[in-house]
Amino acid sequence: MKWLQAMVNTKIHQITPEELERYAKPFDLSLTHRESETLARILKQDKINFFNKKERAVMLKRVEKVIGSSRANKLDMIVQTFLHENKL
Repeated sequence: MKWLQAMVNTKIHQITPEELERYAKPFDLSLTHRESETLARILKQDKINFFNKKERAVMLKRVEKVIGSSRANKLDMIVQTFLHENKL
């Protein structure tokens, strides 16, 4: 499964603001375009391993500063659900 993890990490590190907005909609996670731009920039700069809980927690603290704790927690729940459901 390492190849799948590498593929997911690569996609996340290359995500655009428009993709973030589109992926967030089905989960009722509202993002402004400015927030999406900032988040995309953070995701590109940090290059973390999203499958590492510690690295993800540090990145979520940065995300929380942009979108607030409520939406950051919701985002974390979405990520954790995705990882669990796909056994990643």
